[in-house]
Amino acid sequence: MPEAAAAAEAPLTRARIAELVRAAPAARAAASEAAVAGAAVTAAGVISLENPVLSGMGGIRFNPDGGRPAAAVASLSWPLELGGRRGTRVEAAKAEQRAALATADEAQRRLLLAALLQHALVLRDEAQVALAAERRALAQRLVAASEKRKRAGEVPELDVALARLQEGRDAAAEATARGTREADLLGLRSMLGQASKDGAVTGALVPEEAPPPLATLLREADQRADVRAALATVEAARARSGREQAGRWPTLNVLAQYERDDQANIGMIGLALPVPILNANRAGVATAAAEVDAATARLAASRASAAGEIQGLYARYEATRSALAHLAPAAGLSTQAVALSTRGYELGENDLASALLVRREALDAQAALLDAEHAHANAKIELLVAAGRSPQ
Repeated sequence: MPEAAAAAEAPLTRARIAELVRAAPAARAAASEAAVAGAAVTAAGVISLENPVLSGMGGIRFNPDGGRPAAAVASLSWPLELGGRRGTRVEAAKAEQRAALATADEAQRRLLLAALLQHALVLRDEAQVALAAERRALAQRLVAASEKRKRAGEVPELDVALARLQEGRDAAAEATARGTREADLLGLRSMLGQASKDGAVTGALVPEEAPPPLATLLREADQRADVRAALATVEAARARSGREQAGRWPTLNVLAQYERDDQANIGMIGLALPVPILNANRAGVATAAAEVDAATARLAASRASAAGEIQGLYARYEATRSALAHLAPAAGLSTQAVALSTRGYELGENDLASALLVRREALDAQAALLDAEHAHANAKIELLVAAGRSPQ
């Protein structure tokens, strides 16, 4: 089997999703944008942004004595940047590359979070399909029991009709659950850039890894991709400011000229230095300084937002964990109650209305437990990803 086909059929665990995210279309797009910034670093390292200029002219000299000697002039102008402009230009390009890389990391983090949340949604759908199949099987038992008791003359035809009605509702619920799972699974594969439908989605709904304490998460907030991106943007703005400051220096042109005139060879060398009186790059310097202030303000906002987000996610994590702990016993109790009520109806110990009522209460309890589990899984995944962890 080809390696690509084997990889496509591998189970979609959280670890596998973390691998696929790095090669997903959205991640490749972000990485390509960072590569553009890398190319700019190479372009910024040239000696000068202006090329040397070589010019020449030729003609005939008309002398008073009627002579017509040939005359020619060749000149070379070589620009040299002053004030460390090349160094500041390279530093600014490198800082912008770091900002682009940090932005690409943040884009990948967001994609990973979206994919992991979609993975949890598919796992919840799998649990819903299993519950729906179990409910349909119990409904079929009630139909069989009602028909048996109807033939024995123990219950009226109404019991059979109600049991069949419940079976039809459960069959429809199972079909809906399966369709929802398929749709969510296709959404997950689309995020990961997978065309194949092979490979099961596996793993526990709630990740086993426990998040670090809140104090630790707050201390590590500066390591988040979004904060690092904001910090890199500040560094890039400062580097651009240095580049604009250096831009106030003029470009020195070294001039060399050779002239052939009336059989005489004339060589000259000189300098051309613009005087920065009318345009000393004041607009560029002022704009760059304003960009530094704006980037610094965005960094402060990013740090405050990161701390607030972590605190909010941790509070939601604690709340969902507490809710799940209160609902956890409902799984065994609801299954036991449904089994007892169904068996009791089969033995004629209770009526169909009682069995259906118990079943409805158990269904509500199971749905509440699954919703609580899914909410806790989402809260835990968001907290771990926000902390720079990859849930397993």
